[in-house]
Amino acid sequence: MNQNVLYQDFEQIAACAVPWKHLENKRILITGATGFIGGYLAKALCWLDSQLSLGLDVELFRRTGTEAVFSAPCVHWTEGTLSENFIPEDFHPDIMIHAASPANQRAICADPVGIVDCSILATQYLLERARKDHSMLVFFSSGEVYRRRSGRIPEEGARDLAQSGVSSLYGNSKLAGELLCARYKEEYGVDCRILRPFSIFGPGESLTSGRYFTDFIRQVKETHKIQVNGPGTQIRSHCYLSDFISGLLYVLLRGESTVYNMGNEDNTCSILELAEQIAKLSGNADVIGPLSPEIQTDSFVPDTTKLRQLGWRPQINLQDCIKRCLDSYQ
Repeated sequence: MNQNVLYQDFEQIAACAVPWKHLENKRILITGATGFIGGYLAKALCWLDSQLSLGLDVELFRRTGTEAVFSAPCVHWTEGTLSENFIPEDFHPDIMIHAASPANQRAICADPVGIVDCSILATQYLLERARKDHSMLVFFSSGEVYRRRSGRIPEEGARDLAQSGVSSLYGNSKLAGELLCARYKEEYGVDCRILRPFSIFGPGESLTSGRYFTDFIRQVKETHKIQVNGPGTQIRSHCYLSDFISGLLYVLLRGESTVYNMGNEDNTCSILELAEQIAKLSGNADVIGPLSPEIQTDSFVPDTTKLRQLGWRPQINLQDCIKRCLDSYQ
């Protein structure tokens, strides 16, 4: 991964207008720290700790048998399985960020039981620890808890969504985690802040993840062509990873115990338009397709009004998002 891209991202995150003093000397646990978003978050926090002298104590979880992917003075690694108690008894976190989750459709299909471990069993365990240690829990849910619809999608409560029905196993598992958070908030006063990410892209994601954005970048690098297999008319938003992490920090340091859509509706376009932009910015690669004659107009775009009310604004437009992703794989 191109480290220059990361440092540029982290400097932009450090410029956020948040009360950094509220993060000083905090003990933070992160699950999913070997994954795409969790790993980037852990590295960003370590960089911020060194630059802003925050005095963080960061505990990173990894599954038994996996390797610690990086080291830093403020970092300690703990290993285990998400279906068991994995937080060291002598570590009492102030903040727990539950970012562990299957990363893409291929991972979900390969290990459907892992979805239950991440979204339900581990979430309940973390909520119990949050209750005992008086910790804040930040739960990574997903925009997949919503059904597709036209227009921007505002936040709805977990119970309302459960009644309307969610179409996917992944979305239902995340919704179950949200319902657990809601119960612990109501019964025990646990501070649970729920993030629903929409289409987050950035450095570090595997080019074989099976997601359309990384598929297009991989094709450009391997063949200088992009093949759009579907109709290409689906509407999606595209949020660069540093903007997502900035949003998380606004929720962490300015937010409250509620649900936040996390995405960038300013970067909205069709999948075909995205392919054409990537082709152009990579050096005029060819776009083949779309290969499907049908027309799909489904939209997956968040309304981030609640997040913006905290003061957050996305900084990376679609062209810069594409450029930084292309550069990160150099």
